[in-house]
Amino acid sequence: MSNKAQTQAQGKDRVEEEKERLVRQGKEVRSKLTPLKVYLLGYNLISALLWGHLLYITILFIVTSRSTPLVTSNSTFNKLFSYFPSFYKSSSAFKPVQKLINHLSGSYDFRGLGWWTKYTQSLAILEVVHAALGWVRSPIGTVAAQVASRLWTVWGVVEASPDITHASPLFTTMLFAWSLTEVIRYTFYFLSILNIQSPILNWLRYTTFIPLYPIGASSEAFLSFSTLPSFTFAPFSTYLATLISHLPAKGREVLLRTTIGRNLLWNLAKSNTTSAAKKLGGGPNDSWGLLEYVRLGLFFIWWPALYVLYTYMFKQRRKVLGKGRGKVVGGANKAR
Repeated sequence: MSNKAQTQAQGKDRVEEEKERLVRQGKEVRSKLTPLKVYLLGYNLISALLWGHLLYITILFIVTSRSTPLVTSNSTFNKLFSYFPSFYKSSSAFKPVQKLINHLSGSYDFRGLGWWTKYTQSLAILEVVHAALGWVRSPIGTVAAQVASRLWTVWGVVEASPDITHASPLFTTMLFAWSLTEVIRYTFYFLSILNIQSPILNWLRYTTFIPLYPIGASSEAFLSFSTLPSFTFAPFSTYLATLISHLPAKGREVLLRTTIGRNLLWNLAKSNTTSAAKKLGGGPNDSWGLLEYVRLGLFFIWWPALYVLYTYMFKQRRKVLGKGRGKVVGGANKAR
């Protein structure tokens, strides 16, 4: 009986010690909450809630059944799929793709999703300020590049070409990837400031980027690409036509035997008629300007930039989930 009573007493002592440790830890956390940390806690909490709101609206839009599509025709994918052979577009295998495109189209105006997106994302300008002032450990170049890329997509693409982007299914896929990534990221930062470690959140932070980064980046890139005028109206089309006309007869025959070659020649020939119609005032404006060339250049820059960020995150994942599972790397803002 004495041994049993002694064991129970030791158990109670351990429970009391654990309670005291937790109380001390809470007091230490509160004592270390400087005004700067309180501000960063508030910023990350508000950002997590805002992006959570966007994620909720996006998921609600995706799961909501619609008897008739909000958008009957989609200029984004009409342009992108114009490069596919016509026999494939008319095949039964393409119909599920068209159905999915129609279902994901038109989310911009769903419950103010577009309005919330542009101002929630604009709030991220403060992250550049935080890095510039040394309030967080993130390199200012990396932060500035990522924030600028997002802001360009929101204001330089989506809001600058509303007739195309607001109805695009790529806006939906982009918002899904953005919002889910940001909810995890800002929650991760919030808990890190409080020195609270969450193995589940750590795993999500360094795992969900594997599918979400390509989805988000490719949606951004192709959404921007979809706003470009037809390539048949670009100034270099004239030089391309001249180059083809100087090909040897055998080279032109080979070109005519391929589907891509025939489509290219057809579009070049059609551009002359369409351009003449536009000069007479018929049809919408489809000209190339400085903004269009910037978008085209950024489209090609997107992919190596994604590769750099993607490989960096994989290195961070190996550090966190490889040898030291569950550890927070470098505090709140080591890896974006």
